[in-house]
Amino acid sequence: MKNYGPLITFTSDFGTNDGYTGSVKGVIHNIFPQAQIVDICHQIEPWNVASGAWIIASAYKYFPKGTIHIVVVDPQVGSSQKRILVQGESELFIAPDNGILSLVMKEQASWKAYELNKKEYWLPYVSNTFHTRDIFAPVAAHIAAGASPSEVGSEIPVQSLHYLANQEVSTTGGIVSGRVVHVDRFGNLITNIPNDKVKPKSACFLDDLKVGSVNNTYSSVTEGMAVAFPASHGFLEIAIHQGRANEILKAKVGSQVALEPPQKD
Repeated sequence: MKNYGPLITFTSDFGTNDGYTGSVKGVIHNIFPQAQIVDICHQIEPWNVASGAWIIASAYKYFPKGTIHIVVVDPQVGSSQKRILVQGESELFIAPDNGILSLVMKEQASWKAYELNKKEYWLPYVSNTFHTRDIFAPVAAHIAAGASPSEVGSEIPVQSLHYLANQEVSTTGGIVSGRVVHVDRFGNLITNIPNDKVKPKSACFLDDLKVGSVNNTYSSVTEGMAVAFPASHGFLEIAIHQGRANEILKAKVGSQVALEPPQKD
């Protein structure tokens, strides 16, 4: 089978009603026609960086080694924030420096970061409001064609990157505390509490409201009831069986979540 070079994924809040997503792909193919581009998601809630951070963290690990990931939810496009490339053990991420890679970077110990400042790898004209098309896409294409991270940018300390606030998971007195980081299309609440911290039958609280106990899946409760469970994406999920948890429980990204261990008999 012919080797077409590294795969490029694309994740954004651009939607598909306009030409934004397509023009980014056009730039990539114009520079490197052999590129293979996979859309992870373009329906992220507009400007919701936390949701974007969760989506890429839950998806990137299923792609082949050498994949290049373009990840963009950028409310501050055109500002002084850096445009970055982050190199992991076997993949690259190209994104604005606004914390959208916060969850990804917790999953590996060794990272290298580069500021994308080599203009010869950008489009000749760069708009103030579409850096994904004019900077990120051409950089990704050049890397897919053989350029190295050090050619497209200058190395910077990983510690200098921006990280999202209030994303930590803590355990105090046996109570595990985290937050809702994403609401999926079914209204399910995805938290940042890893499955390995979830104990069966723990009481689940959402913004101090008890919403049920940890169980196995959606159908562990009757229709219309709330349930919390360790989900397939690796994190605690709170749902309403055949209902929209975000609406019924009046929750959103940032809502606090706590797991209280089951009482001993």
